[in-house]
Amino acid sequence: MKVLVFVYKKKLDEKLGEGNFESTEECYQHLVKGILQAAKEALGQKVLRSITKPFSYWNEEIEQLVNKKRKIFDLN
Repeated sequence: MKVLVFVYKKKLDEKLGEGNFESTEECYQHLVKGILQAAKEALGQKVLRSITKPFSYWNEEIEQLVNKKRKIFDLN
């Protein structure tokens, strides 16, 4: 854990550096971008699987069977 903190701090120092900004908004955007990039580089990024991604086994036949089952349960 200490190593990750060290790496994050080092990356943060690299990303933020010193800058001259004309507005508070520019400074804020620079800080946000630097913090996010440093965290991503030091800690990595978790890849989430899309919920709406279709399954490879799902086809029209399966769809018809599911609809048939739904109709049967709705009638009873």
